[in-house]
Amino acid sequence: MKELLQQAKEILEYTYDHPESGRLAQCIDMLEGAKESAGEKKEMLENVITAVTQAHHAQRQLDIAGDVSSSSAFGQAFNALDQAIESYS
Repeated sequence: MKELLQQAKEILEYTYDHPESGRLAQCIDMLEGAKESAGEKKEMLENVITAVTQAHHAQRQLDIAGDVSSSSAFGQAFNALDQAIESYS
């Protein structure tokens, strides 16, 4: 699970730098697929999925305007992934 979360974080970072890419939808699907094997950390994974979904919704705005609110959504997703990865250490 930790490797999957690290991969999701890499996709998030890539998408922040390249908002025109469509990789966040794939990332969300990947995280959704891992929910069943999350065990006691399922709620935490659902929170990560919510944060990444919000970043996905902000992706177009980031591409067009690069404003603070869209950057904030990516920051929240990054923090959620960071905390989730840390919980597996």
